[in-house]
Amino acid sequence: GCMMNGKLYPLGLIERTDDCYRCSCDEAGMECCSLFVAPVSYDMENCKVVFNKKRCDYDVVQKDDPSKMCIVYASV
Repeated sequence: GCMMNGKLYPLGLIERTDDCYRCSCDEAGMECCSLFVAPVSYDMENCKVVFNKKRCDYDVVQKDDPSKMCIVYASV
C-alpha cells in the first residue's frame, strides 16, 4: 500500500482520500490530483473562502454573515 498523511491506502485507485484527492497507488509510489478547484476571483474585501471537506469544494461566504454565499467569478 501507500502512506499519505499518516494513513495507509491500498494498492490501486483511491477514489477519494480523507484530504479530497483522487490517487493511484502502486509499487512505485502514489500519484494524486485534487478533487476541488480554488476560487481566485471574488469580492475579497467582503467575502472569505472556507473549505467544505464533506463536498471537497470551497464555499465563498460573506465575512459578516457566513450563511450567505458570495459570487465567484473564476476558479482554478
